[in-house]
Amino acid sequence: MSRISYYALLSCVGSAALMTGTVYAQEAPAADQSAERGDSGLTDIVVTARKRAESLQDVPTAVTAMDAALIADLQIESFQDVGKTAPNVVIQKQAGSPTAPQFNIRGVSSGSINFQIDSGVALYVDGVYLGRPGNSAFDLSDIERIEVLRGPQGTLFGRNSTGGAISFVTAAPTGKFGVIADATIGNYQRRRGRITVNTPEWNGLAARITYAHDENTGYVKNSGPRRTYLFPEPFGPKTSADNFGANNNESVFVAVRYSGIDNLTVDYRFDYADLVTTLDAMQLLNGGAAFGGITNFPNQPALGGTAVESLKRLSSVPIDGLAPATQKTWGHSLTAVYDLNDMLTVKYIGALRGFTVNSSSDLDGNALVDPYGGTGGDFQALAAVRYAKQRQWSHELQLLGHTSAVDFVGGLFYYREKAFLNSPVIFGLVSQPGQPIPIVNPDSYLAGGDLLRVLNKSYAAYAHVDVRVADGLEISGGTRYSYDDRTENDLLAAPRTPTVPRGSFSAKQGRFDYDASVRYQFAPNNSVYAKFTTGFVSGGIFHGAEFEPETIKSYELGLKSEFLNRRVRVNLALFQADRKALQVTGFDPNQGGNILLNTGTERARGIELETTVIPVDGLTLTANYGFTDVNPKAETSNPAATPVRTYQPRHTGYLAAQYEAAAFPDGTTLSFRIDGQYEGKHYRLQCPIGALQSPTEGCLGSGDAVLDRALVIPSSWEIGARMTFAEIPLGSLKGRISLWGKNLNNSDKPEFLFPVFDTWAVGTFQQPRTYGVDFGLQF
Repeated sequence: MSRISYYALLSCVGSAALMTGTVYAQEAPAADQSAERGDSGLTDIVVTARKRAESLQDVPTAVTAMDAALIADLQIESFQDVGKTAPNVVIQKQAGSPTAPQFNIRGVSSGSINFQIDSGVALYVDGVYLGRPGNSAFDLSDIERIEVLRGPQGTLFGRNSTGGAISFVTAAPTGKFGVIADATIGNYQRRRGRITVNTPEWNGLAARITYAHDENTGYVKNSGPRRTYLFPEPFGPKTSADNFGANNNESVFVAVRYSGIDNLTVDYRFDYADLVTTLDAMQLLNGGAAFGGITNFPNQPALGGTAVESLKRLSSVPIDGLAPATQKTWGHSLTAVYDLNDMLTVKYIGALRGFTVNSSSDLDGNALVDPYGGTGGDFQALAAVRYAKQRQWSHELQLLGHTSAVDFVGGLFYYREKAFLNSPVIFGLVSQPGQPIPIVNPDSYLAGGDLLRVLNKSYAAYAHVDVRVADGLEISGGTRYSYDDRTENDLLAAPRTPTVPRGSFSAKQGRFDYDASVRYQFAPNNSVYAKFTTGFVSGGIFHGAEFEPETIKSYELGLKSEFLNRRVRVNLALFQADRKALQVTGFDPNQGGNILLNTGTERARGIELETTVIPVDGLTLTANYGFTDVNPKAETSNPAATPVRTYQPRHTGYLAAQYEAAAFPDGTTLSFRIDGQYEGKHYRLQCPIGALQSPTEGCLGSGDAVLDRALVIPSSWEIGARMTFAEIPLGSLKGRISLWGKNLNNSDKPEFLFPVFDTWAVGTFQQPRTYGVDFGLQF
């Protein structure tokens, strides 16, 4: 897709406004669901956590839901923003990927970018399972609803949901002509524009088309020299970025609905994203003796290089090996729903998705030169380039039934994924300007890495039933059988230690999962429930070795209540989750790449509280709190071994206040919102810094205790605010303007840490304070 400038997009928006002679009603963003209210107070929040539309208060599981208005108010523009309001949910960037976030829910941490290893948090868009975090790189401007389901969802959502599931529902065509145009201007030269067009319905056919452009110049300046490294295809030349954290992204979303046949609705959706992103600055936090010996670090400035090392966020860093990354993500989906009669519905969901990414990373955090040879050439202590391509196909067939006493769903599911990964790791490279990097065949990799193809197939059958056995009493249960067939074709024989022979390796595994729950409604809008669930993350093959599935058993007690004329909503959940054969990805410099730790057990216990209060008309207060106590254990007799640590904070919190003033005489509305997100201190290193990582024993050795304490992520608040004037009459148009700020307190804690070797560690930090203004027109 050719790149269209932000200013050209604004011109299109303005031209459309001038050319539109007749104005039609267009959907305005609904009020925040948590703040929606009628005369009796809070209104229902509709979710599809059990594959059917029902009130959030009727679902016997912990769910946080956000509608389009709340998504806009919170400026949720990427997956990293989704965890803001949900208790015990933390979603963070990963420095090794431009788009694959790290998910943490109730002690389950996942987000591996390896195609052989699945995530413990399942992602869905319009009912389509996203097999890889990289598939989530699409613009969220056309999202109608987000549901965050906490705890295993193994029966209805299948494998790879031990921590929970995050479901996105995109906006459907309205069937009425209308245009929405939005623009954003902010600091760091933030420029964003979006235009959405809804077509009128014609013979049962309607469409919705959205184009969006988003760019900024980055948050951290590159103070080092610009160097170009001549890698062979498919990587191509890599030139040092000017700034880090920059992006220049375009996206298209198309939704088409056909409803011209009685009882039949067919939805087709297409999304495409073209991303050019510079990863956040990978800052050198600590070098240590090993790093100093490799790089001659103290003498680098005298040799012509740099020697920048800091545990604090810097506004500029000299990194020569980090170039802009490119990624293209796309997806097609087809959903057909046919009502056989008043009680039975058949639903089919089919999808084809894929992405291609080309990126690089630099793990010395500097612009180094030849440390000992005197050549004056550029020096890369440890770096990597990565080219990955993924395609996935999925089909799901559901039969849904409803009677006065019973609701049920049964389904069949098929998933197929093909992927290719070429990711050489480069150690101690000395190069001269214009000199090609010698990666010409699998055995010429300078330190290791991956060159492989992966084929993953999964089959499943499931059934779930909800029975209302007495007034207010509901019993639910379900089961699911999953079968996985996974193949790794390893094309790189050397120089891994131990060597993995070239060839194809496969693993086949099957498993039953089930859930059961009891819900009792003891008063209108008030109920309690108890739930038991099992789940698993698929096992498979990693670097020629078979590994076991990670399994979980979860117990949950909950209260869902509304009182004081529905002006107060309190939802409470208590849980315990027991996991076995944990799957954790680590890095082994001796192998020059990732390793899989498939060992240990873990018990997580916690509490989640979500409250919404309307103390007076116009004012809505929200307070959410999460507590998770994780107790890992190593499965070994080795006294030097310690269990792998969790990334989950013990405490998370969220506070918000929104005030909607009475409308002005001309119909203009004014609202104010302030939010605060809290994360308690937590680890971001799975083993103590300096300790070894063992695939079978966990962490070996105590490492550097003083440095390890310094690398604990501190507790922090992140404050945001927004003021919005909406429904501004502009002739026949309606306008909207918002002033906003994010991270207003300028929290600067580390966000991602990576232990390289011994006490050598690098990391990235939070984005600094951002602010800007949004403009909107609808006509």
